Amino acid sequence: MNKRIRGEFEEIIYKGEKTPFSLGTLTVVALCLLLLIVGTFTQLGIVHYWTVPDSETLFGMKKYSYIPQIPLVLFIAAILGARFGILVIILYLIVGFFIWPVFALGGGLGYIKSYFFGYILGYFFAMVFASRVLFFDKFSYKSIAYASVVGVLSIHFCGILYTGVLGIFRLVNFSFIKEALSTLSGDKIIYDVVFSFIFIAASIPIKQFLWLAMKNYSKPKRDARTTREAREMRRIEREKAQGA
Repeated sequence: MNKRIRGEFEEIIYKGEKTPFSLGTLTVVALCLLLLIVGTFTQLGIVHYWTVPDSETLFGMKKYSYIPQIPLVLFIAAILGARFGILVIILYLIVGFFIWPVFALGGGLGYIKSYFFGYILGYFFAMVFASRVLFFDKFSYKSIAYASVVGVLSIHFCGILYTGVLGIFRLVNFSFIKEALSTLSGDKIIYDVVFSFIFIAASIPIKQFLWLAMKNYSKPKRDARTTREAREMRRIEREKAQGA
C-alpha cells in the first residue's frame, strides 16, 4: 500500500517537465496576467542604509519607492516557462492596447511612442533567457542568480535602446531621456536583481503547488499494435517457462 501511494504521489510532483497545455495551465496564465497588472501599480516603500554622497557620514538611510514589475516577470517565467510566459506578456499587451490602460503610463496603441514600451518589449527576451537558464540547471542557486542578472539586464537594455531610438526620431526630447533613464535604469537595476532573486526562489515551492493544477492527468492511449506485441511476448515467455 505504501509503495502504491508513494508511486501515485511521485506522479504529481513537479520534476522539471515542460509546462503542459491544460485548463489548469490556462488558469495559472490568467492569474499571472492579473498579478502582472497589479504589480504595475504597486509601490513598495523601502527604507535601508545606502551610501550618501556629499555627506559627513558614509552611510545614511535611504527611502525608495519600488515597483516590482520586473521581478514579477521573472517570477512568471519561473512558474510557466518561456512559452506560456510569453503568452502572458502578449495578453498584457492586448489588454493595454485595446481593452484597459494597464500600462504604467496609460494604454492604447499610442503607448508605442512611450519610452516605457521598450522595457515591455524586453519582457519577451527576459522570459526566454531566464526560463532557459532555470530549467536547464533545475533552479539551482547559481541558475537563479544568473537568470536574475541576465533577465534584468536584458529588460533594461531593451528599454535604454528603445528610448534612444525614440530620441533619434525626435519622438522623445533628448533632454528628458537622461532623467528618465536615471529613474528607470539607475539604482533600480540593483533592486530589480535582488528582488528577482527573491521572487524566483519563492517560485519553487509555489510551482510545486500550482503543478497540481497545471499537470496534464490524461494518460496517453496505448498503441494497439504495441499492446498485441506485448501480449504475444508474455505468451511466449509463459510457454518457455512451462517447457523448462
